[in-house]
Amino acid sequence: MPMRKIAVVLWLSVFCGLLVLPALAQEKRPALDKDAAKLVGRWVISETKEPGKPYREGYRGRTFVLEGPNSFTLIMEYNRDGTFRRISRVSGIDTVHEGTWTFSGHELRHRRKMQSADEVMYVRFDSPDEFTSIEVYEDTSDPGLFARFKRMP
Repeated sequence: MPMRKIAVVLWLSVFCGLLVLPALAQEKRPALDKDAAKLVGRWVISETKEPGKPYREGYRGRTFVLEGPNSFTLIMEYNRDGTFRRISRVSGIDTVHEGTWTFSGHELRHRRKMQSADEVMYVRFDSPDEFTSIEVYEDTSDPGLFARFKRMP
């Protein structure tokens, strides 16, 4: 009888261990507030505007094209863990920058890997699937750029 109890205890220990270990292995992710959670996902630039000029479906004479040999676009991926990927696609060649992001009020800050300064943007959500950002170039005389982004599937 004692061997049977030992076997049951061992079996229960292994079974409980199999249930508990995956839960312990999960990463603790920072909680996002309601506005920051809206940003999580993939976004593609759709229009830009320089101060004093109308919105255009391109930038400095180049039309936004997502795929192909004449592609010219910007894709932003915001992850729930506070990391981002910025994919610039020009003529079918992707340049990827990664880093961390924070969002507070309307202020979005990007800190790219190997950079000491944040990129600062001010964001307005136009709908759940669209936002407008105003990029501010701190420490320069450049007035910045307005950009509209649409959520990607």
